[in-house]
Amino acid sequence: MTKRWAGLMGLRAGSVARAEDLLTACVRECARHVAASEDRPGPEQRRLVAAVGELVVRHTDLRPSEDDCFESLLEVGRRALDAGEVRLARRLADSAVALRSRSAEAWHLRGRALERLGRAGEAEQAFTRSRGIESRTARPAAV
Repeated sequence: MTKRWAGLMGLRAGSVARAEDLLTACVRECARHVAASEDRPGPEQRRLVAAVGELVVRHTDLRPSEDDCFESLLEVGRRALDAGEVRLARRLADSAVALRSRSAEAWHLRGRALERLGRAGEAEQAFTRSRGIESRTARPAAV
């Protein structure tokens, strides 16, 4: 059996099972949200449900791609914010940061969720972290 999530930043060696458990917990929470969202119609909710479906498909693939699963996790978080599901978005953002602490997108999502929760100081710290990561990974323009 191949170890998934090997080499993730922010996780100690030997914590592959922890990463899989964390992602599985997110998928489970998203599924619970979808199951309870019958009475929440609207285009934002439909897009959130579609994003959750994509995350479930990617996570349960025979040989899931860690990058695809991670991107799907972020997309569900973005869609949750769009649908006004801030607590779900915050949970997903926290998990994304735990999975990949050097992901600018994960920190940005966390900042947006914290901002929507009225936690401006923590949000600014997350945005600062996101910008710092982006500036370190930005490539110089070709001359």
